[in-house]
Amino acid sequence: MILTLAVSVLLILASLRLFLNDSIVLSILFALSAITIGYVYSSRGKIHHKYLAPGIILLIIFHIFPSFYSGQVAFTNDSNGHQLSKSQAIKAILEDAYIPVEGLPPVEFTSTRDISTGEIFAVFQYPQGTHWIGNSQSLEKIDSNLYEQLKVKSDTSSDLKFEVLNDQEISESIEFIQAIQIHINSKLVLIPSDFDLFEAYQPALRYSEIDDQITDQISGVKYRPNDNGQMVSDSGDVLYPGWKINVGLKNFTSVINNEEIRRPLSAVLIWTFVNAIISVTLAFLMGLILALIFNFPSLRSKRIYRTIFIIPLAIPSVLSILVWAGLFQSSNGVINRIFQSSIPWLTDPSWARIAVVIVELWISFPYMFLITTGAIQSIPSEILEAASIDGASTIKSFTQIKLPLVIRTLAPLLVASLAMALNNFGIAYLLTGGGPVFPNSNGNAGATDILISYTYKLAFNANEGNNFGLASALSILNFIMVGLISIYGLRRMKTMEGIN
Repeated sequence: MILTLAVSVLLILASLRLFLNDSIVLSILFALSAITIGYVYSSRGKIHHKYLAPGIILLIIFHIFPSFYSGQVAFTNDSNGHQLSKSQAIKAILEDAYIPVEGLPPVEFTSTRDISTGEIFAVFQYPQGTHWIGNSQSLEKIDSNLYEQLKVKSDTSSDLKFEVLNDQEISESIEFIQAIQIHINSKLVLIPSDFDLFEAYQPALRYSEIDDQITDQISGVKYRPNDNGQMVSDSGDVLYPGWKINVGLKNFTSVINNEEIRRPLSAVLIWTFVNAIISVTLAFLMGLILALIFNFPSLRSKRIYRTIFIIPLAIPSVLSILVWAGLFQSSNGVINRIFQSSIPWLTDPSWARIAVVIVELWISFPYMFLITTGAIQSIPSEILEAASIDGASTIKSFTQIKLPLVIRTLAPLLVASLAMALNNFGIAYLLTGGGPVFPNSNGNAGATDILISYTYKLAFNANEGNNFGLASALSILNFIMVGLISIYGLRRMKTMEGIN
């Protein structure tokens, strides 16, 4: 009961925090989760609900919600400079544009700290005789006695809420002090020019809600919203940041219409399919061959060999990939040193693809070895004995009996392996980084990139900035592609249902 109460309270607190951060949907999900857990675990009976509730809640929050959110982002222009709401973007534009106020002298201030919270505040007077304490978030008037006490840089009496910072503390907190902006009114802002001086500034831009436009108060240029979620002048000048808007199918059509995206995408798609088919086929064949060898009764030390073969499965794949990346180094890699060669494993497109296939084979063949061993051993011995009596050779027994039965048994697993190979992000990212990079792709695509790694690069492109909308659209296309292939593969399994 105590644990149930604690979990419910934590979920409610998380829901409130999400609500304050404008994450309304997640806030509702956390609140409903708190109610569900409180009801299910405080009720007698409903044993099956107590087992199902945590799994369903985690499934909704960490799988279903992100999927729907990605789908929603795919129809927006969510990218660098377009991640705020319109009101937030306009506020950011106005706060970043100030011009000095001529004729106003600098304003002296004293840096203080809230003893209970550690928050930094500035104490100053403006105009003469009016005393203030504040920072970028808050500003309030104080009486002259408190002002005089805080202005003196000496040990502050214990009955005060604030303490004056000494020179060392000011030096340690200089970044916070320099970030303070005191908004006296809509036309006057005080910004630190030194550790104890404010300079007076006024907003360079003014926003009119009635006309929905921003006016430059110096040049008189007017900026109005356009269809891309930006404030633009008549001459084409743009104010940043912009805001997030719905763009319909623009992200999907840009995959076809944008030459910079379409050109590398075709090569990436081809390699995605070729790589998946080759890696799954080779892993299956290698696992099948090893399973057939282990099926010989005369083979000794099977446990030792089996342990050796499943080592790649026991080692975390991330570690294996990074080790292989070191082995494939052209200049000082172990493989080139052993064979006394200088093969450009990771810098030449063809060799890089071969390296990717080798690593995928290393990681996946133990799994294929285990499942094919089980499939072969599950074949009734009576069938093989009957085939032998009928005069079937070893090759015919394998091709006509063993192989069809093994494929029929493993078909769902092979389809699942193909789907995983189509989304094998780890090897493309950790081994080669998707490279070598294609020319004229802005660093977004390379010879070993698959669709999921190409999508990642579009989402987190260091050169052009993040483009979450386009990446989400490609993720949906990738999901559809993998889903259709999986459905087709599972339907093809029905053609083998007649084999018994």
